[in-house]
Amino acid sequence: MDNLSKLPANSRLWIYTADRTLTASEVSEIQMKLGSFTQSWTAHDVQLQAGTSILWSQVVLIAVNEAFHGISGCGIDKSVKVMKDLGEAYQLNFFNRFLALVKSGESLLTLNKNDLQQALDSGELDENSLVLNSLAQTLGQFADNNFIPMHSFWMAPQLNFSVEK
Repeated sequence: MDNLSKLPANSRLWIYTADRTLTASEVSEIQMKLGSFTQSWTAHDVQLQAGTSILWSQVVLIAVNEAFHGISGCGIDKSVKVMKDLGEAYQLNFFNRFLALVKSGESLLTLNKNDLQQALDSGELDENSLVLNSLAQTLGQFADNNFIPMHSFWMAPQLNFSVEK
């Protein structure tokens, strides 16, 4: 099975967030399928140096060492197709970019924009609550900042952080 720790920090990263937590058997099955995919993944008939991981039973990371061999649009399309196929097979949506994974103690909350705003309005969350950094572009960026304060989250300009007491 592929391992992200074997890839350099500057490896290009794609982050897919499932719209629900995966069961242990789903994590195992999906990880095996993704491992098989990355082991045979090519761009212009050249084997890619790639890896994958599932974190928190909900976040899929796929990375490619572009210093080894660059990835092409066709190669990226192959990975997107795999993720779409997995979504269909397991009744998951990995492509809802309006979901936020927010740390709440030891667990993660999966919130859409409206739920996020309601949690801010109620005081349950604030501008310093930690949100998955779904826009990290390299393994190193993700390792350094896999969770960021909500005020730095890409959706922050669309949220109202002032809570009336």
